Amino acid sequence: TSSFQRNSHPFPCKLSTAPAVVDLCDGEDANEIGEDASKKNIKEEEIEVVKVRHSKKVTFNEIEHEVKYFTRYPVEEEVPFNNLGTINENEEASGNSNALVSSEQSRATADFTVLSSRHGRARRQLRNISKRDLKAAIKYGKREPARPDRRTGKPRWKFVHNGLVYITDETMRNEITSFQKAVTIDSKHLTVEMINHHIEVKRILREERHLCTGHTFIVIDQSGSMRNPDVNGFVSRSHAAYGTLALDFISEQLDSNPNKYGLFAESVSVIEMKDTAKVVLQMEPFDWILFDRLCRRPNTTRPSFHGNYNESLKCVESMIFDEYTKLAEDGVEHKDMPTFSIVFLSDGRPSDCTRADTEQRTTLLQNLTQLLSSKLLFYAMGVGANGADFGVLSSMVKIVNENGGEGQFVHAGLSAVALSSTFSDISNTLTTHRTTLLSSTKGANNLPTDNAAGKTKKDFTMRETGKIVGKTMPVETYIHGKEYTIKRFRFENKGAQRFSWRDVKFANHGAIGFEKEIHPFGKGSERLAFRFSEVMFDKKTKIAKKTGKTMVAKTSIHIEKETKEDFHEDFCRVQSVSQDLAEKFNDAVRKAPSLAAADKATRPPELQFMLCHVYSYTNNVTKEEKALLVEKKLPGKFTKYNSNNGYVKGAKEGVTDTRTIELECGKVPLEDFVQAFSHWVYVHSNHNLIVCDLQGVLNEEGRYPIFQLTDPAICTRKGPRYGKTDMKINGIGIFAELIVVDLFAKDSD
Repeated sequence: TSSFQRNSHPFPCKLSTAPAVVDLCDGEDANEIGEDASKKNIKEEEIEVVKVRHSKKVTFNEIEHEVKYFTRYPVEEEVPFNNLGTINENEEASGNSNALVSSEQSRATADFTVLSSRHGRARRQLRNISKRDLKAAIKYGKREPARPDRRTGKPRWKFVHNGLVYITDETMRNEITSFQKAVTIDSKHLTVEMINHHIEVKRILREERHLCTGHTFIVIDQSGSMRNPDVNGFVSRSHAAYGTLALDFISEQLDSNPNKYGLFAESVSVIEMKDTAKVVLQMEPFDWILFDRLCRRPNTTRPSFHGNYNESLKCVESMIFDEYTKLAEDGVEHKDMPTFSIVFLSDGRPSDCTRADTEQRTTLLQNLTQLLSSKLLFYAMGVGANGADFGVLSSMVKIVNENGGEGQFVHAGLSAVALSSTFSDISNTLTTHRTTLLSSTKGANNLPTDNAAGKTKKDFTMRETGKIVGKTMPVETYIHGKEYTIKRFRFENKGAQRFSWRDVKFANHGAIGFEKEIHPFGKGSERLAFRFSEVMFDKKTKIAKKTGKTMVAKTSIHIEKETKEDFHEDFCRVQSVSQDLAEKFNDAVRKAPSLAAADKATRPPELQFMLCHVYSYTNNVTKEEKALLVEKKLPGKFTKYNSNNGYVKGAKEGVTDTRTIELECGKVPLEDFVQAFSHWVYVHSNHNLIVCDLQGVLNEEGRYPIFQLTDPAICTRKGPRYGKTDMKINGIGIFAELIVVDLFAKDSD
């Protein structure tokens, strides 16, 4: 009071009875008049600026503010509100002073009067909007009618400028509210191919879970506090969470394109956390359709009630245990299980924080981590101002790390940039895990890794190479009779995935057994190759001697049970299916006009996979049964054209075989037919199958050239697995990105 008396101020203010007289939120405004000034009919011209020697401080919403007294900026001529114009932003940007369309707008920004309500001040405080921003919006912004007051029906105005939206009453002087204009996230244009791929991956995730490479569970806090509009660029924390999730978690991984053919089947489930847990998306394919659904979700959900961590964790645990159990029942080993990732986003301390709740939460995480161990990735994100309590989130991460999982806690604050960066970091981590998984089948120098982990390799010495004159290689001989029972079987493909073994005679008349060299002349990732011959009884010498042509016998490179059913059946099935596909490919080539040979005396080469047999021999004393897979020895230079780890002959070396053939479409290397076959199978199986690891010889001894191939690999996305060399969806992805799409594949369609 003494301050007022000393300055003869005509407007004494009592804060205890009229707190709205002064602007308690905006110390920067020296030109605002209190609301009570108009109520007491005090003329604006009579109010003068008063210099306060000692600042008086009051508390409002737990924030201290300096009290100031001010008058309105003197105006020589009152300008009607309906004459207030807008500025052409293009002209303003070019520096054209004629952009001002009214004398009112030629005033300095600070000279505009904005009368704030308590609601308006509180909103600006939360959204970090200054009063000067509002004045700039009035001066420069685009003005348009806003929605009328819902209670009174009175009209309102909306000003939009530099991403700021400012709502006033009909006089354009009283603030109603203000907020940053929300970020607009455009939906993805979906093609027919995207939709068909989405449907196919949904089927795979439902019917063939073993092909899933990863499952991410995203828990998003939707308690009442997530309605807070304190993240710049977004309407609320909920919108910010979903928006950055879609942009920086889903979109970034899709754009990074670790597999441009979309061949990894990965799923995402979204759980909203309130008093209870609600599954809003379950096992959705990781694609652009998921991106669009996440963008739309915050417009259809309303954060409310409390946020109970345990209900959401129990929901996630139940879904993971169910999926893990079904995969185990299908025969999937732990090392082949998909990666299970949990992204847990919350804006503060949980509502369920009693001692019993804490113990239950600890047990849930321990059970999950002990089951999945290194297959569990846990990311906890704190969304809230500095000082928010995220101790529970941090402790959850600690439990995961202590029990063998991989956990990480990040406090993203209330910045959209920080949220975006956090989701981007998680995205990069998952992309790294996926890339590791997709390349797990490749070892150093791009060679296949040992797929038989835990098995012991046989002790063997390779056969001497080069010319061997006057030297006999050591062999082991088996004769059908008193000591051994020997049978020869042919693997037959009856179609529709039906196969059988047929007992047939020896290849040579009079054969009574076989001999096999002790030292292998070749080896692969799974098999050893030996020289093999049938033997017959020589009546003159009274000993067994070789008969017929030399063949090739193959055994496992590891110490394991080697019967026709346990080891050799997969090889024979792959070779038989490959031969059926080769016959269809040969027929397609013959029917393609542009692939006809220009010289009618010849024709394009055909592909042929060797017919294989199994020689089973059982010791009549010990009853031990063994078997050898035997096929014709290929003449000529043996060549590997591609493999199941991504190798394609000539792709990196930049050279191919010089032998060519003149076709109607031009001159083409003969080897291109082999690569075209792999791609043709891939295309005509709707990207579900690929035949690779093609190796053999080009036999030109007959009238027409023939590629005679052996020991192929089939990688498949669906259906039964084709042996140990079937790298499933990973093998398809590795090979499909390196295969050369050429004229033959197109003309064969």
